[in-house]
Amino acid sequence: MPKRLHRSFQALLLLALCIFLASKLASGKLTYYINLRFIPLTIFGVIFLAVLAQTLFAEIKRSRQLVTAGDDEHEHAPASANLWFMLVPLLIGVLIPSRPLDSSAFATKGFNTSSPLVSADSSAQLFETDSEERNVLDWIKLFNYETDIPQFVGQKASVIGFVYFDESLNKNQFFISRFIISCCAADGFAIAMVGEWPQASTLEKDSWVLVKGTIQSITLNEQVVPLIKADSVQAVPIPEQPYLFP
Repeated sequence: MPKRLHRSFQALLLLALCIFLASKLASGKLTYYINLRFIPLTIFGVIFLAVLAQTLFAEIKRSRQLVTAGDDEHEHAPASANLWFMLVPLLIGVLIPSRPLDSSAFATKGFNTSSPLVSADSSAQLFETDSEERNVLDWIKLFNYETDIPQFVGQKASVIGFVYFDESLNKNQFFISRFIISCCAADGFAIAMVGEWPQASTLEKDSWVLVKGTIQSITLNEQVVPLIKADSVQAVPIPEQPYLFP
């Protein structure tokens, strides 16, 4: 492949990758893939890709001018295989719709109700947080790292998560689940707290719900974990940020 043609493909691929990342940033769906703290770095990457693509296009233009002036191009580019390494991830990103992780990932990633991989550093701060502002991760932290569990029983709670059913629960119980992301979706793992509601059987698996009620405790796998005795369960859209961050 002539060097100029190879450079043209490289420039187009860089530009396409730049547009792809920029579109995910604009739509807010980039956080389906990475932790929020990497957004500034991604913005820098988009700018760098745009500059690099522009540089290649300028080089191609100069090369055409040399050919027009009668200076033939005899250089050959490296093997085109490296272009496929750039194209494949771009095609995957474009062809596979972006959506947050759900219970279909439980088969490979599993889920837990005790957050053993989450630091206890912020658990003290949770005492100062209104009980109805705590999310699934907050409640699991409190039950996992505090010894005086009865102090939480009876507190009001309001949490959002997606529904998951498991054989270990009673027929009127379900899991309120969220994924924890440290770096990117590849390292995500699921946590879940138990919800109890008389009409639990009417809920759809993977549907997102807002559960309001009071906190109780339940023993699962020989460990005391939080249970929310629901006063109401309301269907909600997928949150703008579906993941939680440790």
